[in-house]
Amino acid sequence: MIGVFGITEDNTIAERVLYPSDPNQISAVLDRQSSGEVTKELAQLIEKLQQRGFDRFILADEALAGAVREKHEAVTKVQPRSGPGDYLRGNIEKLAVEYGFVEDAAQFYQLSHDVSTLRARRAVREAQSKRDTVINQTVQLLNELDKTLNVLSGKLSEWYGLHFPELGSQVESHETYARMVERFGDRVEFDVESLVELGFKERKALRILRSAKDSMGAPLERGDLEQMRGLVANLLSLYAYREALEGHITVTATEVAPNLSEVAGPVLAAKLIEKAGGMRKLAMMPSSTIQLLGAEKALFRAKKTRSKPPKHGLIFQHPFVHSKKRKLRGRASRVLSSKLAIAARADAFSGNPIGVELRKQLKI
Repeated sequence: MIGVFGITEDNTIAERVLYPSDPNQISAVLDRQSSGEVTKELAQLIEKLQQRGFDRFILADEALAGAVREKHEAVTKVQPRSGPGDYLRGNIEKLAVEYGFVEDAAQFYQLSHDVSTLRARRAVREAQSKRDTVINQTVQLLNELDKTLNVLSGKLSEWYGLHFPELGSQVESHETYARMVERFGDRVEFDVESLVELGFKERKALRILRSAKDSMGAPLERGDLEQMRGLVANLLSLYAYREALEGHITVTATEVAPNLSEVAGPVLAAKLIEKAGGMRKLAMMPSSTIQLLGAEKALFRAKKTRSKPPKHGLIFQHPFVHSKKRKLRGRASRVLSSKLAIAARADAFSGNPIGVELRKQLKI
């Protein structure tokens, strides 16, 4: 915590190289050594010991021992626990005061607390960085799944539309359309009660029923219906998988970016992270760039044709933007993107829980 020490088997400190007294620098050095890097402090210690004739070194870390062996051509041995190591850990507070690293025990414990906090925060950020990759992969999978669902749902609408062409204009949801084909099959089987059970209001259900009775579509062959229902079964299975995948994205995004998820919603937060290339990259972006994430093609086209640039990208999915009148969406996008930028920076750098307050400022 205060430096690197060369200690003999009889617990005599042969050499020492102390770290800078700044907590940030200490935590950075400790992290680099933990990853197996021979820092300048450790290199200085090994060189001093070699100059005094020491040629065999015991270290507690395998990666660090290998790096010292390669860089200094020294004989090294790995021993996680040793007598000299226990001696150093048991007397570190006393040695810190003795060597003038701190003035007293209170200052030592405060420094130790600061270093531990910084290392813990860095470890959390690294863990979040690894989870960024999970978010990227799952969001990309969700996007591909949506494309597949749209294509297959379109084919189902075209196919069943030969039998009941009027239905497509009355049902907006592809999933609901598929459930109707699964439940009724032939249009003569449609009834108000079942339509209401599927979520339609009675007036809309009656309108669909009249369309079914007066439809100009062709009769439905039994073999065709069996094949359609096979397609429907696969479609509904994919819709169920999509729901589960979106749930996983929600959990992961809330874990990695709690503030951003609070302001944007977990799924939109995950999409922004994926489009930016990671949480840290998103946090480094100005709000104007976040505002247009996902609208890159439209922006390029506007520059090429000298037309009006887009006002928003992915953030149009947020109710704060899409619920506004068209003329107010530009301003709403700027306000929202500024809050998202603040939330992303808090998640990536400070970890302060400010998401709830930022969401309140949006008044949604």
